[in-house]
Amino acid sequence: MPATFFLSGKWILKHRTDVKKLALVPEFEFGNHSYSHPHCIAISDDSIILELLRTESLLIHTTGTSQKLFRPPYGETDQRIEGIAQNIGLTTVLYDLASGDPDSTISREKLIQYVVTSARNGSIIVMHVNGRGWYTSEALPEIIRLLRAKGYTFVKVSELLKVQNRVGNSFIDKKKHPN
Repeated sequence: MPATFFLSGKWILKHRTDVKKLALVPEFEFGNHSYSHPHCIAISDDSIILELLRTESLLIHTTGTSQKLFRPPYGETDQRIEGIAQNIGLTTVLYDLASGDPDSTISREKLIQYVVTSARNGSIIVMHVNGRGWYTSEALPEIIRLLRAKGYTFVKVSELLKVQNRVGNSFIDKKKHPN
């Protein structure tokens, strides 16, 4: 199934072998999620630049490619952060559906129900593979099955952006977007 993984530089360093294996899957692509997952709105321009460039370098050296996508940590962004990313050649991409999978009090069943009932055409759904998604691996197969049964198809974020740009809508830089 197509998926986009937004990876932090520190995570890449800790899981380099896993990242290299994931990079072999043609349905997967990677984006920049900063180096140390800081609150970018609270750090200097130079620190943001370093966070992004370090991670871009790691992405390229570990996976052999970069889609030039950037998801700010915590979904926190403003014009300054987006401008810095753009100057580096990165497109800022947010999401409209945070699954809630880092919350250990949300059961597998509630995670499935929430994602399946909240997903909309063009949704960008955030789920975690970094050990903070408590029931992600158990819930994901059922989420995929149920969304497919509703007629949804899955694409990488870069493909979604191409489609949206062709029809004149963009999901870039927005937390919420139209159906």
